Amino acid sequence: MPHISQKYGQFQYFDIQLGHPIWRGKYVLDFGGNAGNILKDPASTIDIEKYHCIDIVPEAIEKGRRDYPAANWIAYDRYNISFHPTGSRSAEIPELGRRFDYILAYSVFTHVDVDEMDHLTERLLSLLNPGGAFAFTFIDPGNGNFEHRLERTNLDGSLLQTVEHAPWFRLAGADVYLEDDPIPNPATYEGKQYHVFHTVEFMTGHFPAAEILPPANGEVQHCCLLRRS
Repeated sequence: MPHISQKYGQFQYFDIQLGHPIWRGKYVLDFGGNAGNILKDPASTIDIEKYHCIDIVPEAIEKGRRDYPAANWIAYDRYNISFHPTGSRSAEIPELGRRFDYILAYSVFTHVDVDEMDHLTERLLSLLNPGGAFAFTFIDPGNGNFEHRLERTNLDGSLLQTVEHAPWFRLAGADVYLEDDPIPNPATYEGKQYHVFHTVEFMTGHFPAAEILPPANGEVQHCCLLRRS
């Protein structure tokens, strides 16, 4: 079944994390923006004509296009174990013909491994205008976040001990894989939950030029903020 997000509140989250910038007149790329729920926030001041959304779920892109035909919608045929297992593993971000003032990614790198996060981050940073900012979220397993995930999905609480000292790890279905531990048969998890958790300490060391911000707007996700000088 296609994943059409029912999550809202992204605009206020990023507005806080970016320090309440002036959105009017700015080009915004919502990477993994699904059906563009960020535009549905009554507080949103993003210019619809300057809004671009890239997502791997074709049905979400089509819904966004129906809801906001003046915005820019780009389907991205890249493999994702949970949301687009029929996609291409080598597909690159489509050429967009412009650069952006703000690039946002809410709960995108929470579903891909670190090597893919790094590859996409490098490409996205190249799409920023000078002075632009790239903000993306991640979930620290602490503060009860991983425990809550286990409870929500009725999984074995002993997994808390397995991940206790891991800088980052993956929850694939009912199984945990630490850092770069290989998954013997990835096809087993296609279409199932695949959540990636990163500690604040890991992200701080992994992105030394970034500003790591605590959760905002009642969310549990931290924000990694990278700026282009």
